[in-house]
Amino acid sequence: MKVQEIKTNKLLAKLKRSPADHKGKFGHVMIVGGNIGFGGAGLLASKAAVCSGAGLVSLATRSEHVSASLNFCPEVMAKPVNNGQALEEYLDKPSVICIGPGLDKNYWAEQVLYKTLEISNKRNIPILIDADGLNLLPEFIKKIPLPKKVIITPHEGEAAKLLNTSVEKIKSNRILAAKKLSKKYSAVVVLKGHETIVCSKDNIFLCNKGNPGMASGGMGDVLSGIISSLVAQKLSLLESACLGVNLHAEAGDEYAEAIGQRGLIPSDVIEIVKELIL
Repeated sequence: MKVQEIKTNKLLAKLKRSPADHKGKFGHVMIVGGNIGFGGAGLLASKAAVCSGAGLVSLATRSEHVSASLNFCPEVMAKPVNNGQALEEYLDKPSVICIGPGLDKNYWAEQVLYKTLEISNKRNIPILIDADGLNLLPEFIKKIPLPKKVIITPHEGEAAKLLNTSVEKIKSNRILAAKKLSKKYSAVVVLKGHETIVCSKDNIFLCNKGNPGMASGGMGDVLSGIISSLVAQKLSLLESACLGVNLHAEAGDEYAEAIGQRGLIPSDVIEIVKELIL
């Protein structure tokens, strides 16, 4: 089985802009997440999407977090959403939806996940599912089909739940696990961890960048925002996953080299990605 190299420069070249371009050409990312007690995850994902080049970014989150979002990143259009029905009116414009950052697993999370899957199916919108969106997914796909254009970004624990197996089995053969996930969910898979794997059917890519300093809460939310932004900018799902993973890891390495691993936070990664994606 051939493991391929992620060609960052080639993918970055596809993002080149012309002088006449406008924000409408670079897509609209909708981040759905930020339940009570987890508001920062949605804020980080949405800012990461802004800083990696999306034309427009919205955040559908609990109303308690709207003010914080406006203070944290005023470029994000923060929408107060306290149930699935309230979310529906905001899902007619995005070109890609990212659901999961700070989602949690309560009734609100179930409502917005169901509505997101329903509208994504109806409009054929690409969707990235992360975090508790993945933990809820095995039950939801018994009720509603997954959209045709899907990226999932599990760590090993989430991957084990998605495949109904143990973490130990995932760790024993991570490439095989990524292939099984891609086949089962008809998705592009980002299996996070040491040497993150990106898989689409038989296409396997390995990222050998990144460092232990990136093992902190919010890093995965930033990665989801970056990848979603690249999808909005019209890279393919596989290209977006590969480039997003590499940029995210490279940003972490640049910080570690300059300052050190300890103390690296997701906001640092966002700022460095802005420079890498020029």
